[in-house]
Amino acid sequence: MISKFDRYLKEEETILWTGQPEKNKSNRTYIFLLLVSGIFATVFASLWNIIVWSNSTPVFFKIFGLFFLFSSAFGGIIHIILNKYRRSKTYYAISTQRIYIEYLFFGKRIKSYKIKSLPKPTLTKYSNGIGTILINYETPFSFKLFTFAIEYRWFDQYRRFEFIKSAQEVIDLIIERRK
Repeated sequence: MISKFDRYLKEEETILWTGQPEKNKSNRTYIFLLLVSGIFATVFASLWNIIVWSNSTPVFFKIFGLFFLFSSAFGGIIHIILNKYRRSKTYYAISTQRIYIEYLFFGKRIKSYKIKSLPKPTLTKYSNGIGTILINYETPFSFKLFTFAIEYRWFDQYRRFEFIKSAQEVIDLIIERRK
């Protein structure tokens, strides 16, 4: 079977594993906090608009109020939809020498890492053998409250295998290839 990563391989390389994020798996805490913050922002924006439109205020404040209301009401929902679309266009591969990640960030991009030069990857396990593997990743200085959703930053999506099946087997394969 021909893989979409074959064109990036060297002659002596072969693909050992390919995968993609699970479509129906997500971080419920992250989504809950995103929606709750959106509700609070929508209530505040609604109050802002009621006050601005009931008084004779400059047009700038009225336009800002409408923009703020729209972005707070639909921002979380749009973010969830775009995140699901981004994950549907993300593909992973492990070859005998490298790790490949094809991802969507203002167009399709591919990132590859030499397995032997990577630090030890870390695994976050979820239910049913699904997990997220962080590769070439540095956790910022912070305490746990602010790092719960660190895996969800779009500009870091090329540093992880997100919500993959058989995550323990995949991390074992990476560790074996690092030797």
